[in-house]
Amino acid sequence: MDSNRQTRLKVLINDYFLVIAVVLVIVAAGGAWATYSTVLSPGTHVERQPVSAWQVDGGFNHSGTVVNDSLVFDEGDVRNDRMFYITNSTPTLNGSFWFQLGGSSGNATVSTEAHIADFAHYQEKDDETEEVTQRRIWQNKRAIAANVTELQAGETKNTTFSVDADQLRDRKRNLHEEHKSLYQVADIRTQVFVTTEVNGTVDGYPVDRTFNYTLPINSTMDYFVVSPTRSPDERVTIAQSKEVPNQPGTVPLVGSIAVLLVPLAGLLGLFYGRQNDWFDVPEETRTDIQHAKLQSEFDDWVTTGSIPTDKDRSTIEVDSLEGLVDVAFDSNRRVIEDADTGVYVVRDNGVWYQYTPE
Repeated sequence: MDSNRQTRLKVLINDYFLVIAVVLVIVAAGGAWATYSTVLSPGTHVERQPVSAWQVDGGFNHSGTVVNDSLVFDEGDVRNDRMFYITNSTPTLNGSFWFQLGGSSGNATVSTEAHIADFAHYQEKDDETEEVTQRRIWQNKRAIAANVTELQAGETKNTTFSVDADQLRDRKRNLHEEHKSLYQVADIRTQVFVTTEVNGTVDGYPVDRTFNYTLPINSTMDYFVVSPTRSPDERVTIAQSKEVPNQPGTVPLVGSIAVLLVPLAGLLGLFYGRQNDWFDVPEETRTDIQHAKLQSEFDDWVTTGSIPTDKDRSTIEVDSLEGLVDVAFDSNRRVIEDADTGVYVVRDNGVWYQYTPE
């Protein structure tokens, strides 16, 4: 910083010392509050945190009993958990849904409902995004089993049902005859749909959850296919609301401390400098600075020259250079600064308007 700017800064600080000090105190107070709320007392927020976890298990067992002798099967043979069942030999699918309540302690009411559902399945793939859209155009469900049981943690319950393959085949044929055009865009599918509701207490925490399981079945003229079970996410996480302290980021942390320390350092330097006369400027220097400021401010209106001494002239003293510039503007004249005395003059109609700096 050059000496002229440094001197101007000293004058500014000296003239507005109290104002600058008050501003620094206010900023420091804000920094102190920000530091307190960010570092010392950042506050808390509520989070859902897992406190326990348990799981359930569920699935299907199925079989078909041979009802007549054939070259392949003997009457009374039982075919267990097969993917294919011959309709003429095993026309009825005997199913069992099992469900086990997990956890180490507790008990719950387990309500199970089994339905057989026919539905039209629509699937389309977008060639550009390769996203597959799947939806059911319609669905029809018929109840085939239901029960309610009290289970302890670790216990298993079974729900039995049966599916007549001939009925599935006949119903599918009838749907095909009634909705032939539908088969051009959708597939008629069948599945056993089981809903299990669990309501109670497990491992000391209340539980109210529903689990859905499906067993797809596709019946044709000669056989029906039982596809693998579709199971839900069987893990149950128990979460509770908990207040945890906020963790301020690096930027707010450093920023709040800086807003506190920088004004405090400024205040310390301000009072130390005042105590050691850092900001004292001689009156002559202050006058020179004021003069230079006036010159720079009204430079476009002032011309330096030599004003003749005429004691008999009519002179009007103006209080400020700004007022003299207004006179020059109104009279379309220029302000002349005397190079020797520093006096500013505007002459208009024989009258001298004059401003003499202190």
